[in-house]
Amino acid sequence: MANPRVTGLRGLEVAVYDLNESAEYYRKAWALEEVSRDGNKMLLRATGPEHHVLTLHERPKAGLVCVNFAADDKASVDALHARAVASGAVVVSAPHALPAADGGGYGFEVKTPDGHTLRVSSNLDVHAVTSLDISRPWRINHVVLNSEDTQNEMRFYLDTLGFKHSDTTEIMSFIRCSVNHHSIALAKHGGPSLNHMAYEMHNYEGLMQGTGRVRLAGHDIGWGVGRHAGPGQNIFAYFVDPNGFSTEYTTDVDQVDDTYQEHFADFWSAKPLRPCAWAGTKTVPSPAAIRAMSGKAVAERNAAFDVTCDDVISEKLAS
Repeated sequence: MANPRVTGLRGLEVAVYDLNESAEYYRKAWALEEVSRDGNKMLLRATGPEHHVLTLHERPKAGLVCVNFAADDKASVDALHARAVASGAVVVSAPHALPAADGGGYGFEVKTPDGHTLRVSSNLDVHAVTSLDISRPWRINHVVLNSEDTQNEMRFYLDTLGFKHSDTTEIMSFIRCSVNHHSIALAKHGGPSLNHMAYEMHNYEGLMQGTGRVRLAGHDIGWGVGRHAGPGQNIFAYFVDPNGFSTEYTTDVDQVDDTYQEHFADFWSAKPLRPCAWAGTKTVPSPAAIRAMSGKAVAERNAAFDVTCDDVISEKLAS
């Protein structure tokens, strides 16, 4: 295959502290639907056909477990795996049949230079679209990752998985694997860690309805409602989940093709009204949202767990 490439973002998997607490947030407030649960693992879908967009794993420490991408067919999966091997990337597994309980299909896993696990797959089961509720997410739209070396991470996605560069600002690079302006963005926030996960709503009305539902469930809005004045120019509303992950409802993201002209920091620095096109600097993330997007909220809670475990071990040794 001459030019194999990833063709879409399926979703992601995260480790959470308390599965029941997280399920409460993502099912009732965020309005995803449970597909299956097996012990400490739960799969959730949006209203679109994708088998699942979020997997929750209950573990002592929270964090990003895996980002899932689509390829057109098995031949594409095999070709992308061969390219990953040839590039010297850390390949976790060769292409293989994926668990039927997770939608089946065929795929492999590879690590980015920052150590994030990615899964590339084809031939997964899909759902019939039965809900037209615009207040619920349709699919996962993009994932933003924090990195100390965004350029090295970006080269991996471009060279190994066939992504294309859309835009780069002073702090973030935006890359795409479909007509969506960005499927992945890489932020200079230290890391490696999860900055936020964005779920696509049908339209502005649906985003407002969904935002209202999350607020009525007792969750403060972390940033928005607004429209990004930078790359993608999407409408947004950010919240923070019970683990410290930043979750976004988004809509009206720029759709682009190969004629799109990439831009760099000088271009975006000259744009007025940043960071929010509707209210300029008067609409900025809350301190809680900033901590979540930087990865500090999860990192500090994980570090506290380490201290607690050390204390328990010390007490046992002393006794």
